[in-house]
Amino acid sequence: MNTSIARESIAENDKNKDLMDTGILPKSRRAALAALLAAGSLLASATAFADGSNFVKVESTHSFSSTISALKTSITSNKMMVMGQINQGRVLSMTGLHLQGESFLVGSPVMGKKAFGMDPAAGVALPTRVYVWEQGGKTYIGYIKPSSVLTQVSPGFAKMAGMVDQKITMVTEGAAK
Repeated sequence: MNTSIARESIAENDKNKDLMDTGILPKSRRAALAALLAAGSLLASATAFADGSNFVKVESTHSFSSTISALKTSITSNKMMVMGQINQGRVLSMTGLHLQGESFLVGSPVMGKKAFGMDPAAGVALPTRVYVWEQGGKTYIGYIKPSSVLTQVSPGFAKMAGMVDQKITMVTEGAAK
């Protein structure tokens, strides 16, 4: 359900609440209708939020270390590069927490030149951070859609941001197969 449908649903709920306030409906029916309307509004809001999520999580068919290797290969084959890498698992092990997790800063110098030429504040979103982690015996690759951050920096980034989203999707899905 998209946000316009959610808004229509909420508007319809408001209209029905007006009927209840006029006393046209008996009290027991008013209470039942009020509960139903409230549940519908919550469902509409939750569904709209879920559809609008900018977090992408892909389950890998590989082990953690094989996913790391596959990600690096997929980055290169998609004409991008790793511009930075953080072994968060190793850093967190200093605190006593043991987990498998690595972040990669993934970008394209060619696209970066265009983006930074338009607005140096593009550095808030680029390069894209891609995280690989293991949880419950499974390995995942996740990232926040670059478009969700780039378009907040400037609406002028919309077209480029869509291309970056597509590229990162190709990279992560290629690595997860």
